[in-house]
Amino acid sequence: MPLSSLATEDDSLTISWLLAVPAQTVWAGFRDPALLSQWLGRPLVCDAKTGGMIVVDHGGGCLSRSVVTEADEPRRLAMTWDFPDEPDSQIAFALHPAESGTRMELVHNGLGSLVDSYGPGWVTHLTYLEAAVGGTPLPWSQFWPLHTSFEMLYGAADATAAAAPSR
Repeated sequence: MPLSSLATEDDSLTISWLLAVPAQTVWAGFRDPALLSQWLGRPLVCDAKTGGMIVVDHGGGCLSRSVVTEADEPRRLAMTWDFPDEPDSQIAFALHPAESGTRMELVHNGLGSLVDSYGPGWVTHLTYLEAAVGGTPLPWSQFWPLHTSFEMLYGAADATAAAAPSR
């Protein structure tokens, strides 16, 4: 898992991830319904162009609805994030060439008090994205056990940071 950084500030989450594939291949993970279904959920609408919509069923009828606000293939995808019972927020994926493939930066703004809960979720989804674009999709039956592991690690890291003496 090439997670290179994860940070929260106020109501924003930023994750940097290294993927061993070109940016165009990562971009396919955003616009190809077959790949999107391997990492985010079942796409009901998948129109990853500026002004388009992406609607994903995350299971049990829980739908995320996004309006694409910027699509600059294969460099940047920005969209709204409307998830049930949560404040509306915004997501941006920026793709940068890297020596071994692509460095992706995900910024999720407007999360409010949910900012810390989104870290493990995005790390899990990005693990699935990495596998999907790498040609070895992970079974959905492993999503929640993996998510639980990331929650435990994320909580342990927060506890360690809180216990560290300030300088």
